[in-house]
Amino acid sequence: MRLRDLRRAPSDLDVPRGPGARRADLQVVHSVGSDTVVGKKVVTLELDRAARARGLRSVFVATGQTGVAIAGWGIAVDHVISDYVAGAAERLVEQGAQRGDLLFLEGQGALFHPAYSGVTLGLLHGAAPDVLVLVHQARATSIRNYPEVALPSLPELVRAYEAVCRPVRPARVAAVALNTLALDQGTARAELAATEHACGVVADDIIRFGPDRVLDAVLAALEPA
Repeated sequence: MRLRDLRRAPSDLDVPRGPGARRADLQVVHSVGSDTVVGKKVVTLELDRAARARGLRSVFVATGQTGVAIAGWGIAVDHVISDYVAGAAERLVEQGAQRGDLLFLEGQGALFHPAYSGVTLGLLHGAAPDVLVLVHQARATSIRNYPEVALPSLPELVRAYEAVCRPVRPARVAAVALNTLALDQGTARAELAATEHACGVVADDIIRFGPDRVLDAVLAALEPA
């Protein structure tokens, strides 16, 4: 019997070479969040599953210990030295490229989270995604465990995530994945419609209503202009 520490980071991590070093035909979709514990991992897994069901060479790329346990590979980036988080993300993309052509990279933290914003930005710049999916707990107004920190509006979050990606590799938010667990079905539908109107992109709860609309929006965003 052998015990494996799923959080142990590789000892030879370094800073990234940059987005120009990766395979030109590889496509990377990154699930990012408005907060922690909103469903980024579940959204990423479901999009990967749906893509594979359509016959695409899709890969789930794990960045946390639970994801590593599910996938059987990956790096738990919360145990990576901060200078090397971007390098870890780049390595994950390179390893994913050996397994498929369309990578769904699990997000961590949130861009404006007082505790975990560093890992979020490191993943964004190291993975240099082509497309983002923004994951949000419907009707949440403040950061989890930091009630004094108000959440920006979803349109503000969309603009912020796109802005921090742009200098390294431009990526746009193709869809918003809402977690509507706390809402009844009618209210959830209304919340999704309001989110689509506010953000100008597809919004859906992929657990409650299925992943197809979000996946369609992602694949459309990946098509050459």
